[in-house]
Amino acid sequence: MKKLMFFLLTQFVIGQEVMPIEIPLKGEANQQSLEMSGLAWYNDYLILMPQYVDKNEPGFYALSKSNINRWLDGNRSGALRPNKISLVIPKYDEIINGYQGFEALTFVGNKTYLIIESKDNGIMKSFLVKGDMDIRNNSLVIDSNKLEEIPLPQNIKNMGFESILKYKYRLMVLYEANGVNVNLESSALFYSSSLKSKGSIPLPNLEYRLTDVTEVDGKGHFWALNFFWPGERERLKPGDDVILENIKQGKTHKQFEHVERLIEYKIRSDKVIRTSTPPIQLVLNKNSRNWEGLVRLDKKGFLMIVDEHPRTILAFVPKP
Repeated sequence: MKKLMFFLLTQFVIGQEVMPIEIPLKGEANQQSLEMSGLAWYNDYLILMPQYVDKNEPGFYALSKSNINRWLDGNRSGALRPNKISLVIPKYDEIINGYQGFEALTFVGNKTYLIIESKDNGIMKSFLVKGDMDIRNNSLVIDSNKLEEIPLPQNIKNMGFESILKYKYRLMVLYEANGVNVNLESSALFYSSSLKSKGSIPLPNLEYRLTDVTEVDGKGHFWALNFFWPGERERLKPGDDVILENIKQGKTHKQFEHVERLIEYKIRSDKVIRTSTPPIQLVLNKNSRNWEGLVRLDKKGFLMIVDEHPRTILAFVPKP
């Protein structure tokens, strides 16, 4: 059985690249207008977070890990229907000028920590908020008394803090644009569970966008989503792509300008470093996919999600 599984997974590794396996979704969660913006595990439930929740009936969405594994281990026919998690949310569109929805989330026990983005008169801002999950009642309540602005290192159109994870007793947040020409002294910021700033540590420069991260494992390792759409070249001003030093560029990455890949990092007490693990390059299509959410799926690989470009896509990426 193990040999068969190895054979099947290796069929998706093509020219140093890995083929994402789409997991079809049905129901409300598949609506393109929601713009899925983040993934996180709450116990054994995969939480799908839209950037723009329905104003009349706001909610996040949940898939059980058992249903995901059953689909992957079966004939992979049919679509999965996520359950809706009712969201009790402050009127952020009245509280925050230029409110643009949710960008990232993580869970610590029953507590959830989220990042919100706004753009007002061309000025980008990011905010930390927190809430409480009640999975038995399919409810998530956002605390109306907690709102902490995260200082942005630069003001770049549509760029903010898009990643959050728990590291030991603190929260760590990562900015989206960390290239040498736009954010030379890039860093990871720390916050307490009460949303108080707790300093920062250096983060290696990374060209293009960093759009989400997994949780940290027992060795301090985590993976990050690294994405590039050529239409953002002028605002990101990419420098040399050091990720490809001593690494063979994937077959489709040679054909197209866009970039879709995963990169592994390790947190040390005084800095974040890139590990020696090679990047996982995805097999590209002609049109780029704006990957916005990332989680591990045990030791099998990763689950990722695309917002609205070109459409809502939930995918499994086997670990090579």
